[in-house]
Amino acid sequence: MIRNLPALFIFLSLFLISCTTAPITGRGQLILLSEYQEIQLGLTAYNQALKENKLSTNKAYIDSVRQVGTRIGPVTGKNYNWEFNVIESDVINAWCLPGGKIAFYEGILDIMDNEAQIAAVMGHEIAHATARHGGERISLGILAQVGAVALQMAMQKKDSAVQYAVFQAYAPTVLIGVILPYSRLQESEADQIGLIYMARAGYNPEEAVTFWEIMYETNKGKPRPPEWLSTHPPTLKRIQAMREFLPEAMEIYLASEDKKIPVRQLH
Repeated sequence: MIRNLPALFIFLSLFLISCTTAPITGRGQLILLSEYQEIQLGLTAYNQALKENKLSTNKAYIDSVRQVGTRIGPVTGKNYNWEFNVIESDVINAWCLPGGKIAFYEGILDIMDNEAQIAAVMGHEIAHATARHGGERISLGILAQVGAVALQMAMQKKDSAVQYAVFQAYAPTVLIGVILPYSRLQESEADQIGLIYMARAGYNPEEAVTFWEIMYETNKGKPRPPEWLSTHPPTLKRIQAMREFLPEAMEIYLASEDKKIPVRQLH
């Protein structure tokens, strides 16, 4: 009976897979948990983040982030309980957890020129949530564990030295060959979806390219891992890909004259 457990785990995993597609791109996804479960995990992480970080008192930043967020949220088609906050920190970062819980750090707002650039980052981060990238990453981890169990059972009769060599190779192979490439794929997908979201909300998608050019200059000279060990594509590759996505986003933006948002400077 025990010998059949790996096959049983794999069968049950495949049976429970939710076959879905990412918005905008239509990419097929394998997600092993429900969207409700994913949102609950996001809410727990969000509440913890609020406990561990001090919220900003910069009214201009808070107002801008919330104004952009309240325009982008509705165009995603998701009926999330949206929340938008600014964290007092010079870290250059922003995130959106499952369920629409969003935070910008003051550091990233400091290097932005205008609200359209907030929209670029907002669209990207929200895309991670609407495309359920978090659930997808969790599912990959589950499948990797199932694979490890199956491999362990298959190697039972092998020499201990062979078993050791195989298991030593398994984790880095999965990380470098599956998990990290998937992470880079998700980042590129979020860039593409984010452009569409900001265009639908009336923000000029060209500002996304401008922002990532600012990011490139900001981080120039700083050490970063080689691409194959990174969770994100290189910035110049992201800029190049965004330029390729721009025509579709610009078509949406230019077609909605009544929704266009005048450029509002941040500083």
